[in-house]
Amino acid sequence: MKTMKFQLIFAALLVCAMGVSAQNPYAEIEADGDEYATVVKFAGQKPGITDFVSAYIGDEPEDELTGALYEMWHKHLKNKPLDKNEKITVDAKNGFVRFEQLYPDEGDGYGDESLFVEMCYWNCSDGKHKIFASSVSQYHDGEAIQTEFGGIIFGVYNNDTHKMIFNNGCGLGVCDSWDGNPIVTYTLPRVGKDITAVLHYTDDIKEATYKWNGLKFELQK
Repeated sequence: MKTMKFQLIFAALLVCAMGVSAQNPYAEIEADGDEYATVVKFAGQKPGITDFVSAYIGDEPEDELTGALYEMWHKHLKNKPLDKNEKITVDAKNGFVRFEQLYPDEGDGYGDESLFVEMCYWNCSDGKHKIFASSVSQYHDGEAIQTEFGGIIFGVYNNDTHKMIFNNGCGLGVCDSWDGNPIVTYTLPRVGKDITAVLHYTDDIKEATYKWNGLKFELQK
């Protein structure tokens, strides 16, 4: 009798847990990353892309990349001119920001160098979350190069707590290995909702699409 009672209680708890998980598709990500959550500050009813960018860059840059973005971003916010090799595109309506740093060949043997950082966000179909993304790509003489900063990272934002928890993409469907081990750069959508993965092979370039389904991404090869 006790065994049956325990089994019934366990089954009820399991059903309850499944219900909670179904209501929150990001429950596991939020539970695992809450300790390192970033609070997104904003004025008005909801955050926009500039609020997400400011939260992502933060007030204390931790590395060379965020340091460069911090300086560029705060010049932009204060309406100060950027350096001649820098450019920021802010499309608040479409929730998109792009940073560019272009260093042309000056005859010093280093060649052309360029850095592109794109950021955007999606409203989730559950009505309770937003997904933020930042992609970094670097090029030397027009060819993509692999660096410690390259790639894509996501943030799961909770509308109620105002917390954003970062994820490498595996929990959101962007976690794939590619034959031939290419350098992969990601183009975020300024128009539309899908992410384009550009596969840079030694002698070829291919593309794949991560289609947004309202909650996560699905790879369309």
